[in-house]
Amino acid sequence: MMGAAGALCCLLAGTAAGSWLRDRRLKRVRTLCAELEAVGGMRLLLEQERLSLPELLNKAARYATGDCGERVGGRFRAAARALEKEPLLGMEQAYRRACEQEPIPWEGAEEREAMEALFMQMGSGTAAMRAQAAAACLRRLKPLAQAARESAEAGGKLCMQMGVLLGLMAGIALW
Repeated sequence: MMGAAGALCCLLAGTAAGSWLRDRRLKRVRTLCAELEAVGGMRLLLEQERLSLPELLNKAARYATGDCGERVGGRFRAAARALEKEPLLGMEQAYRRACEQEPIPWEGAEEREAMEALFMQMGSGTAAMRAQAAAACLRRLKPLAQAARESAEAGGKLCMQMGVLLGLMAGIALW
């Protein structure tokens, strides 16, 4: 009915849909990597410099890179702003407010819990204790990132193959 051009359009549409689904799966991996970078930077800053908590969060936000790093960094900066406005708020409450202001839809429950635990521990103790809390958070996030990467690669490949296959089938059916 549609000919070769219609079949080609269906194939391209299926491939684009598969690529979009694969990219969506990879966003969680990118977010985890950005969180790892930010927490790693926070740990480094805690070991090397003596900063106030808002300064620490603002500097740690710079370590998060990439498109998902902007959201993670934005969350850290929002927590810093909340602490600057209300110093008695506490790190945990500031981070919760930041999560409300800067939602990350593809963030998993495991990494959310790890980050909340980090910010709960960051609210009290010495710089060495805070650095240990950051190290503990890194130890929790690394296996999550690895598992998410493996899952995203396998699932992303499947999404691409299914998109191409469905586009090809639709193109043949409409030819």
